[in-house]
Amino acid sequence: MTMPSKAAIEARCARYKPGTRVELVRLGDDPYSKLKPGDRGWVEDVDDTGTVFVKFDCGSTLGMLFDVDEIKVISVPMPDKVREEILQLRTLPNCPNMFSVNEVQRLAFDNGMYAAVDWIENNRKAYAHFILTGEEM
Repeated sequence: MTMPSKAAIEARCARYKPGTRVELVRLGDDPYSKLKPGDRGWVEDVDDTGTVFVKFDCGSTLGMLFDVDEIKVISVPMPDKVREEILQLRTLPNCPNMFSVNEVQRLAFDNGMYAAVDWIENNRKAYAHFILTGEEM
């Protein structure tokens, strides 16, 4: 394993914030792990070497090593501000069906709720899940 640059570690920290939902793409040579591609989990932390610690749904916790293991982001955590804006949108008298994403974004934009507009644009699947269940992915 090659030690990543400071810039690469900073980029990794920005991409894999705690609470980010991820999926395992490739696991390096780890004879003790039963994890397989497609397993999903939540980022717990990123250390100063760029190792991303993931708590997988199956109960395993493992550090994903820089340039050895590969994970992909499924969804990022919904910021409190976005949650508040989405819930506020639902109370507006001209609120469209919350699954009419473009109309919801337009209403949010017209009401200065730019955090919601941006988050919905980049996390449509997580947004739909939230509207359907009231829970984050």
